[in-house]
Amino acid sequence: MIHNRYNNKSKLITNINEFQLTNETEVIIYREEQYYDEIVVDLERQVDKFDELKPFIGFVAENLSKMDCIAQKYDGDDKFAENYAIAHICLDAPDTIKLTYFGTFVNTEFDVVFQCLNGELVLKSFGLTKNIPSDWNKQGRK
Repeated sequence: MIHNRYNNKSKLITNINEFQLTNETEVIIYREEQYYDEIVVDLERQVDKFDELKPFIGFVAENLSKMDCIAQKYDGDDKFAENYAIAHICLDAPDTIKLTYFGTFVNTEFDVVFQCLNGELVLKSFGLTKNIPSDWNKQGRK
């Protein structure tokens, strides 16, 4: 079962005028009650492009729940939402979004990478699985 997480409008920050840099490189896009449950976009070496990246960060925030649901569907495990949570997000290229998940019960971490093509999110990799075909959803996971 897919759990529609990260969609609580009172916790989700999508207004680009509200984005602020914290810890020098991070922008909070989802704020839980606990600081360690916050989801941030880490700009790493792109801090100088913060203002330029605000619209893309807004796109990421607006599609956070959608990307998480795609990851759950690709994984196919009904307990994915219980076992993994998003730790942080990096913008690796002008059109690439990397979600880093961590295990909530097991000490593990893996990346799920999306490419934004014409406003659509395309799953590119999931953990060690790279070059995922764009029609994976029709073919079934391989």
